[in-house]
Amino acid sequence: MTRLKNLIFKSLADAKAHFSEVVDTAAGGKHDVVITKNGVPRAALISYEKYTKMLNFLSTAYELYLMDAGEKALGTELEDILEDSSED
Repeated sequence: MTRLKNLIFKSLADAKAHFSEVVDTAAGGKHDVVITKNGVPRAALISYEKYTKMLNFLSTAYELYLMDAGEKALGTELEDILEDSSED
């Protein structure tokens, strides 16, 4: 689990200036990089391995949701669920 101590915050300008280093940091898997614009987090850079693990987890969670919700979930896409949850 990523903890705040495992996050590195970089301004957009700094991330642009040192992009290769920022990518290497995230790709190493020990630290995720949060890119800020005007001090506000705008994006996160994570390793590809972590990205695929997250997608697999979401896919499994989605399948469990469909099994639990039954017919009322027919036609519900994962993207719709994620979109709805981001509005909370």
